[in-house]
Amino acid sequence: MENLFLICLIPPASIVEDVDKIRNYIADEFKVYESLKRPAHITLIAPLKITSGATEKRFFSALSTAVFSDAFTQVLSHFNAFPPHTFYLNVEQNRGIMSLQSEIKKALNPLKLDSQRDNFKFTPHLTLAFKDVKPPVFESIIKAFKDRKFKRAFTVSGFSVYKHIDKKWQPYKEFQFRNPQENPSKRDLFNS
Repeated sequence: MENLFLICLIPPASIVEDVDKIRNYIADEFKVYESLKRPAHITLIAPLKITSGATEKRFFSALSTAVFSDAFTQVLSHFNAFPPHTFYLNVEQNRGIMSLQSEIKKALNPLKLDSQRDNFKFTPHLTLAFKDVKPPVFESIIKAFKDRKFKRAFTVSGFSVYKHIDKKWQPYKEFQFRNPQENPSKRDLFNS
């Protein structure tokens, strides 16, 4: 058994439609298609390979401990890039998203699913083009979008787990936030 899971935020359908229009425009205009193979998403934890049923059970159990959070507003604003090949929508850093990613990472840490990512700096973004973008095309995309504006906001009240099935990322499980006061690991010893 070997499964690949991605932990992410999926914007509401109306925003995904707008993002997909941009991704399709980039694909048609610049002949780069790799990003269209994935759903429009904000990666919280990069894909993790799980090789046993017992580990998968512990994985989902650990994720259920990271749901004690207040909802927050997430803003997508304008365009940015990781040279020389990744072009993306900027995901504004805020306490909500940074805390959520940190809590998920902390919950998964004991499972040691990917120790090489321990020093990974989380830069939230929503990828529009990558992987098959060559440097000259990258420069053309940057030039085409340098004066364009984009801004959308949405409420985040949970996170998603996608599973790689038949060479596609498919929605697999949703985790809705729960009241932080209900978190059993944070109960006050004197107010129980």
